[in-house]
Amino acid sequence: MKTPTLETQRIILRPPTVSDAEAIFKNWTSDDDVTRYVTWSTHQSVEDTRKWLMLEEIRVESDKSYQWVFVHKETGEIFGSGGFAMNEERGMYELGYVLMKKYWRQGLATEAAKVMADFAVGTLGTKALFARHAVENPASGRVMEKVGFVYHCDGTCKSLDGLRVLDSKEYILTVP
Repeated sequence: MKTPTLETQRIILRPPTVSDAEAIFKNWTSDDDVTRYVTWSTHQSVEDTRKWLMLEEIRVESDKSYQWVFVHKETGEIFGSGGFAMNEERGMYELGYVLMKKYWRQGLATEAAKVMADFAVGTLGTKALFARHAVENPASGRVMEKVGFVYHCDGTCKSLDGLRVLDSKEYILTVP
């Protein structure tokens, strides 16, 4: 299924495009504070962000990955991204999200994560979702719990470049 546009009270979640690269680079992919606890490295140039977005544009038709950028309805600003992709090791989709600092602690991550999880369950018929956060980022765990995820176990997560290993807390959302 093609990744659809989703909407909440304050956010439009739409598929990312390469034309978003400059705003995304400026707003969060270049920010070491934002990228500290994610599996990908801080982008060093807008070209890094552009390369990532080219991959996401291809994946928009995939049933294995659903990714969105978050647009604040009131300001029109692209302020984050998230989605879920099939985690083959776990046998379920893994949910993730990231927001620029300006929008932290406003409930927006919870709002976005909830609509993404609702799409996975209600539209795709997913029976379980996986999520994890770096131990040093407990705020992300609180988002997961508010969405309905339940702590499962401690774990580790290797960065995509293989240079870092993050201690993590793993959560699962199950549908009865």
